[in-house]
Amino acid sequence: MDNPQYPLGMHDVPLHDPFVLADTRSGMYYLYNANYYQYRTPEFGDGVSVVMYASPDLVHFSEPRNVLDVTTAPDGAWYDDCDSPWAPEVHEWRGRYWMLVTLHGRRRESAAPTGGPAWYREGHRLRERRGMFAAVADSPEGPFEVIAPERPITPPDDMTLDGTLALDTDGTPWMIYAHEWVQLFDGTMEAVRLDPEDLSQAVDEPVLLWRASEGPWHEDEGDAPAGGWDGDFSTPEVERLLQPGASGYVTDGPFVQRTPNGSLLSVWTSYSRGEYILTQAISRSGAVAGPWEQLPAIDHRDAGHAMIFRAFDGTPMLIMHTNMTRTDESGGKLPSHGIVYEVEVTDDGLVLGRHRADIDGIADPDRDR
Repeated sequence: MDNPQYPLGMHDVPLHDPFVLADTRSGMYYLYNANYYQYRTPEFGDGVSVVMYASPDLVHFSEPRNVLDVTTAPDGAWYDDCDSPWAPEVHEWRGRYWMLVTLHGRRRESAAPTGGPAWYREGHRLRERRGMFAAVADSPEGPFEVIAPERPITPPDDMTLDGTLALDTDGTPWMIYAHEWVQLFDGTMEAVRLDPEDLSQAVDEPVLLWRASEGPWHEDEGDAPAGGWDGDFSTPEVERLLQPGASGYVTDGPFVQRTPNGSLLSVWTSYSRGEYILTQAISRSGAVAGPWEQLPAIDHRDAGHAMIFRAFDGTPMLIMHTNMTRTDESGGKLPSHGIVYEVEVTDDGLVLGRHRADIDGIADPDRDR
């Protein structure tokens, strides 16, 4: 039945890095997504904003609402409007709603990458910067306000993105995030402890969790040794495997979940044979700082940047986006859509369950059109 208040279905809008908040206060689901220039009117920050869709049932969604844009960045802000915010996620924390979001800024002078083979460092320039910020609101419907616009949570010279909130064994908040491959060639996953009174403030220095090249599929594909490069690009193996033009190693989209025995699981996304891949890692100690062990990949169907939420009926659900690299018959890029699965959280990893076509509107995950 048509509902004029919630006229959209999930498949009606392109979604990239989607995040769902199941808000127990209101009994509503809130779906957050980067605008990515889909809505280019002043009402939506001329395309550089975070949009939110509200839903009572995960099937019917409201029209989008602008909950954060960067066209009104204050004087002295580290970021600007050179790109839309990326990968927003929202958590209720101590009575308020906190958004962790990737923001961008133009560099006054381009910079060289800091990692990778010599040919990569010498042949590439970074013309933008990226960092993690926190914004806060009293309602999941916003508007959200960036708390410390003058400096990112992450080190200001690091290209960082896709921060997610993670609680340590003692309840201390941390942020796990990706340190981007474009700066390092071999992207890393890192974490920094946050001030529980103000999630926009880092406490202590970041810690390294793992490198993208540690993904177990790389050895089979012949593009990295077992266990990854460990930051060493000076060996003869580098010259043999990483010729000029070789792809870097990508870390994207962490999100963590506790297992029944207290281990900490993280989904994350990378590439395998040129397509998006959803994979996972586990900290069997339960600590955010690890040590982390890489597990077999979860999904190889060009979908990723996943997060997990619990539906109001108690079912654990996983949402991610499809079509990162897929094209249609004429070679045009397919739009990315949100795709939803039931998921089982076990002590040995996440297991995808039933695909929920009734929610996402995707008839065939292998050929999402």
